[in-house]
Amino acid sequence: MNDPRLHPFLLSNVAPNTHEATFFQLKVDDLTSQISDLRSQLTKLEDQLMSYRAVLSPIRRMPAEVLGQIFSFFLPDLLQHDARDNLVDLQLVCKSWRDAARLTHSLWGALSFEDITNVSFKRVKRWYERAGGTPKSLTFSATNLYHKCSEQSSACGSALAALLVELEGTFDRLHLRYKGPKCFQNLLDCLGLAEPDSTTPQHRPLQSLKSFAIEFDLDWNDSPDFMRSMFNRFPPNITSLELHLPSKWDAGFILGGDPNDVPLPLPQNIMERLSSLTLACDWDGTYWLQAALCHSGNLETLTIDLMGGYWDYESDDPDTERILNSGILLPKVRTLLLRNVGMSSIDILCALNAPQLVELDMEFECGPELEPQWLDSQLFLSFVNRSKCDATLRTLRLRYAPIKSEELASALDSLPLLTHLSLEGIIMEPGASFVDAFDIPLSHSRVSPKLEALELLQLPPDFSKHRLFTFLEQRRPYRMHNDQPVFSNPQDSFKRLKVVYEPTTKEKQELDGSEVVEVLRKWGGVSFDIGPILYVD
Repeated sequence: MNDPRLHPFLLSNVAPNTHEATFFQLKVDDLTSQISDLRSQLTKLEDQLMSYRAVLSPIRRMPAEVLGQIFSFFLPDLLQHDARDNLVDLQLVCKSWRDAARLTHSLWGALSFEDITNVSFKRVKRWYERAGGTPKSLTFSATNLYHKCSEQSSACGSALAALLVELEGTFDRLHLRYKGPKCFQNLLDCLGLAEPDSTTPQHRPLQSLKSFAIEFDLDWNDSPDFMRSMFNRFPPNITSLELHLPSKWDAGFILGGDPNDVPLPLPQNIMERLSSLTLACDWDGTYWLQAALCHSGNLETLTIDLMGGYWDYESDDPDTERILNSGILLPKVRTLLLRNVGMSSIDILCALNAPQLVELDMEFECGPELEPQWLDSQLFLSFVNRSKCDATLRTLRLRYAPIKSEELASALDSLPLLTHLSLEGIIMEPGASFVDAFDIPLSHSRVSPKLEALELLQLPPDFSKHRLFTFLEQRRPYRMHNDQPVFSNPQDSFKRLKVVYEPTTKEKQELDGSEVVEVLRKWGGVSFDIGPILYVD
């Protein structure tokens, strides 16, 4: 490069002759070879550097318990075929990952199958053994088109019965999903439990169950004879029951039969033992409610899923009138969850009476109507007054409720002992912003004076932070002096605020960096969990 003879070519556009071009080509080839060698050396050095850095990686010092928790977040709670393969693959990464997976017993406790005719029972048993002493559950779903339960004893029923016998005493919870009761009866046939006086040798794998869930998607063909009803063969020692009944709009009822007249002979001895009941049903009338709840005096947790349907009843029926006036007494229920409640079904509250209620969680399902039906707070308050639970109710959760701001304020104003309030995806009246719903309750000093935790979920990105600032400042007034707050009042009951925004494409979240949040977080004893606004394309 420093050769003066090369300057005329390197510093100009002079074209070389044949001899000179050969010389320069040799130079090019030599430099190309050197660069290739250096690149190869660089690649080897970078690989060595990556290997050495990997040795120093903090993940190698991560406790197995933490790694196991990461696996728990990665995997679903209920392991179907693909999820089971993923758990096996995680163990193949390295010995430490395998050890972490084996130490995390909760990963191995819940299995789900749709076809068990070719399942190795010994492998299933070994799988559950890795769950240690954690609760274990088995889910079997036979709702797809390939499952036929028309025969007296189907193949799937035989295989499941054999598996249950093999695993007798292994798991605590069994969850079955069927098209109709006939499939469940087939299973009972295979276990020798279909008839109380059956001479068939009986296996009792259901005796050890503490929790039982059963779903029927389409048909309802249970025997009208109580002694032959499948309910009379339910696991006898359960304390938790989930019963999902087919919709009144399904073929079994449309083609013939009225769900109002269908017997629901739930055994009294089983219902009296329950502490937790989940009932999914959109049938009309109150008969199904009476059948499920009249003997459930020991319930502590009750979940009613109305499936988004329209609940109709004959108000002039004497039994219905009595129930709607006084409500079915639930003397020990502390947690009441209503799911998929349509506005035409919210008066289900009139049929309930829970004097010891501590937590009320209502999730609404609203249709695409241009003019939504609004939640009447008086119906909710009449339930509270009839139950006389205003002194015990501490937690209220409203999800996707269409409610006007004045009605929300009225409801909160009537619950002075409320300590936890969660509002998710609240739907406002036309012409009102989401902030208006909180304008009265959050600024009114008499509303929720004992409030300890507030959750505002699925907030729109344009939610006014100023109204929230006012609420926070009123709960713990202060003034700044020498860069530190001087509080006017003693420690308030309010301790936690959680805010989660809807995804958006443009707005920014400025709430977390505000002065009042920083002051109360650092000096005021308030915990803040303010999620970022997630950007979507």
